[in-house]
Amino acid sequence: MRKILFLFLFAAFSACAVAQETRDPENDHVRLTLTDGSTVEGYVQTYWVDGKLFKRMNTSFTLSPEPDGNNAVSYSADNVRSIDFVKKTSASGKYDHLESHLVANPSLLKPKKTIRQFVYKEGENEVGKMYWWNGVDSQNMQLGKMNISTIYGISLAGDSVVVPFMTGNVISLNAMRIRYKKTNPELVDYVDKRVLKGGKRLWETIAAEPMLFLEICKDFFNKKKSL
Repeated sequence: MRKILFLFLFAAFSACAVAQETRDPENDHVRLTLTDGSTVEGYVQTYWVDGKLFKRMNTSFTLSPEPDGNNAVSYSADNVRSIDFVKKTSASGKYDHLESHLVANPSLLKPKKTIRQFVYKEGENEVGKMYWWNGVDSQNMQLGKMNISTIYGISLAGDSVVVPFMTGNVISLNAMRIRYKKTNPELVDYVDKRVLKGGKRLWETIAAEPMLFLEICKDFFNKKKSL
C-alpha cells in the first residue's frame, strides 16, 4: 500500500515538475498599479486563487521581479489598485485586467461587512458596472460540498461597493437587499419582482448573460426618471 502511495505521489510530483518546466513565464508576467499610483512589474508566483481553502481567496498573491521566482514579495488588494497581464490572452481583455474593490460580504452578525479583493470587469452601462471573480461557493459549502464557482456582482453609480447577486448559475438577492434596504428599497423591490416574475427562463438567461441583470437595474432608474 505504501509503495502504491509513493508511486502515486512521485507521479504527481513529476507531472507538476514537467508542467513548471514547460510553462511560459510570460504567462505570469504582470504590471501592478499600486494605491499610491506607482507601478511594479514582475512574475506571479502564487496566484490570488492559489491554496486558499482555509483563507479568503482573491485578496493576496506573491510576485517575483524575475521569472526564476527568487525574492518574491507578497502583495494584497489593500495596496494594489489594479493588475494587468503583459501578455494579452483575448481581444476583450476579460481575463487580462483585475481591479481592487470593496465587495459586500454580509453575515448575520456583520450585515454591512465588506472585504477588499481582486475582481475582473465584465461590463458597464449608464447606471453601474459589473464584475466577476472565482470563489468558494458558500451555498454548496453549507451542504458539505467544496467547489469553486464564478461569482458576479454589480457596483451601482455612486456606490463604491460591489454587491454579489449570482454564484454559479444561482441568483441570490440577499446581499442586495441588505445593502440597499434603507438607501434604495424601491430598487430592491423592483429587481426582486422582475427576477421572480421571470421565473426559470429568465434565471437561465441571466446565468448565460449576466449583464442582463445590470440592464434590469437600468430599467428601474429609467422608469423612476419618467415619473
